[in-house]
Amino acid sequence: MSFLQRLFHHSRLLVCFALLQTAVAQDYVEWSTETRTALSFRVNAAAVSPLLPEGWLLTPLENAPGQVALSVTFMDRHVVLDAQGQAVRTGSSRYMVMSVQARNAQSGEAGTMIINGISPEGPGAYEVYQPAITADVTRMTAGQGEQAGRSEETWTLAAQGGDRVRMTLRYQKAAAVRRQSSVVIRSGRRPAFTRTYQIDQATDALGVPGAADSRIEQVSFEATGPLFSRIFDGTQVLTGVTAIPWYSREIFVP
Repeated sequence: MSFLQRLFHHSRLLVCFALLQTAVAQDYVEWSTETRTALSFRVNAAAVSPLLPEGWLLTPLENAPGQVALSVTFMDRHVVLDAQGQAVRTGSSRYMVMSVQARNAQSGEAGTMIINGISPEGPGAYEVYQPAITADVTRMTAGQGEQAGRSEETWTLAAQGGDRVRMTLRYQKAAAVRRQSSVVIRSGRRPAFTRTYQIDQATDALGVPGAADSRIEQVSFEATGPLFSRIFDGTQVLTGVTAIPWYSREIFVP
């Protein structure tokens, strides 16, 4: 075996060993396939900061002092399976999640942090969701032949504590863009707890209502209650809407 062959063989062994270490270091816990709709907002940072754990700061927005980017994602989970391929609870679920970009002031760690939401499953893995008394979605799609068609959906979620969200959306569909990624998500209650998502999804960026290139025909968003009325106090700005017709992920934990 030549020197180059030995070097190539050694490099392959190192790569395989690194992949094996990664697999051992993380446990596979869940797989799901979903349909999602994500709304991006600029909101009052002072209303969101109290939801972060001690020592963590919101990532500031340029040219928007006192505001922060907040994502509100509506999730229609069609099939949810555990590591053994068995259904988790009923095997499907519908809920809403709020997330921000945050960083640790001392360590410099940064990334996506889940800070709140409404779920029929209770607090969830991140221990931040409000238990739902209502988690309802209605979705209708119409099209002909090879046309992209149109879609319309209505979400209503209400929590035991009085917070409530209602969102309606009607838009012209377009060919979605497939994207594969790996992201680490952190809990807003226990920031040391993270989950790694291996994601395969198709996204359809609908734009901003009223923009020349927007395909949004109608959108409304209402959030009320003890917490939500402080976050969505009338000064919020909707900066984008994204339809995600299919979203599959594998979840790993350290």
